[in-house]
Amino acid sequence: MKNFVYVFILLLAINIFLPIFYYFVYSKSAIGQVIDKTDTSLNDKDPLISTENDYKEGKYALYNLETKELEEMDLISFLVGSAACEVPVTYEMEAIKAQMIACHSYYLYCKKNGVPSDDLNLSFDERYMQKYASKERLMEYWGISFNDNYQKFLNCANDIKDMVLKYDGEIALTPYYAVSCGKTQTSENEWGRPLEYLKCVESADDTISDDYLKVKTFTVQEMYDRFTTSFTGFTLDIEKPEEWIGDIDYNESGYVSTVNVGGVKILGKDFRKFFELPSSCFMIFYEDGQFSIATKGFGHGVGMSQFGANQLSQKGKTHQDILMYYFPGTQLTTL
Repeated sequence: MKNFVYVFILLLAINIFLPIFYYFVYSKSAIGQVIDKTDTSLNDKDPLISTENDYKEGKYALYNLETKELEEMDLISFLVGSAACEVPVTYEMEAIKAQMIACHSYYLYCKKNGVPSDDLNLSFDERYMQKYASKERLMEYWGISFNDNYQKFLNCANDIKDMVLKYDGEIALTPYYAVSCGKTQTSENEWGRPLEYLKCVESADDTISDDYLKVKTFTVQEMYDRFTTSFTGFTLDIEKPEEWIGDIDYNESGYVSTVNVGGVKILGKDFRKFFELPSSCFMIFYEDGQFSIATKGFGHGVGMSQFGANQLSQKGKTHQDILMYYFPGTQLTTL
């Protein structure tokens, strides 16, 4: 009986003090540390640390949408955690390396110059594996495959940790997305800002992706409600839905520039946003009281197609080949 009491006391002590010990160790680690939000943001949706040379000291910070705080991590954690949320673990290592370099360059560019659009800010939400996940979250997400998967991403990160893309000696803007519509589009078409290395290039292998072609359907009432709550300046006859959609203008890459709705031109990217479409490369059909919207590709289409990058890697292309293809005119260099 006495031995049982001793064992009970020992177990009780472990349960009390072990979580306390873990808290102090974890809270001071590079991955677990959370820093205060500052007023040095590029915009009110994208708070950042202001020191331009943070990366030289191994400091990276992203805005945590769950805690509403800036979270700081070291470079390797940033590379692994960012790429693991962007591409499947089954992707080739050269494609993963290209993704890491794109993540790295994109971060540094945005810290200095601002983000290209509000939707592409430097925030993350690891609850949904969006943009970045800590080592602990990856352990939960990958489960029993964690060790092998983490080691694969860690090896990639260590191989390219000091590499970034530059254009004319400056860090390049290196956006990325899941699948193109068969071609990438220029930054000017999407964001109104021309950059020489964000051009239209072929990405034909994207057409074999499972995410290449998607179709969404809407009832007449659903379409009417979305139009009237999202846009202004036109009148739609609820009795004549077949007359709502006019001409659709496409850019050279196949993405929609404008859609004529009720005599008013709506930007393709705005139409995509309010109808929650995978991309702005779409066609609209009306038949038997129902609208169907067929889309090609997944994402904004500017810069590197992640699926296309993996296809190039499977053909023997290196991470440098991939980046030079999707960002023509840039140079791969070390910090």
